[in-house]
Amino acid sequence: MKGKGMSKFVVSIFTILILLTGCSAKPSVELISATVEIRDDRLGGTKIMSGENKGEIIQPVSLSYDFVIKNTGKDTLGSAEKMNTETYEVEDGIKIVIEPNKKLQDVSKEVMGFNILKEEEREQAQLGIAEQIPPILEPKQEGEYSLNFELGALENNPELKKAPSQEQLDELKRSALDATLVILVEDEEIARFDLNNLE
Repeated sequence: MKGKGMSKFVVSIFTILILLTGCSAKPSVELISATVEIRDDRLGGTKIMSGENKGEIIQPVSLSYDFVIKNTGKDTLGSAEKMNTETYEVEDGIKIVIEPNKKLQDVSKEVMGFNILKEEEREQAQLGIAEQIPPILEPKQEGEYSLNFELGALENNPELKKAPSQEQLDELKRSALDATLVILVEDEEIARFDLNNLE
């Protein structure tokens, strides 16, 4: 009996060590800063293809999120070995997603008529997104990440829908951080940050 008890004790210690090792291997990420603004210069221009203003370039307005993220762990985060040849996206790299809380969803639907952060709804509205997402973060390295959601053009045109009024854009900006930032590597969540609670 004594031998069996000692054996169970050793197995328990071994199990605890495995669990601790697993915990320590978990990626460690820090959100250094998060800012949001309305920009009219990030997504590039849209050329008017017909009418009296044919050839002119329209500058779209975008809701732009900028993040500085730091890899505080000992292992490299992400890779750039798996490239999707159709979308030209790195499938094994770092990805970031913004999950809106109810207030931001409500304001977006009020201002835009749909949830601007939802891909399917953006596509239906024929509005794009521009991303700056470094796929790899080395240990102790900081990276700058940007998501720019197209909101429309400031002036009437035949190519791009009209953006909301300045008052509505300001309202959208005020609510833009009522959301959660999710960081993923190979579609596995490694961290999330409540943007509403940033100091």
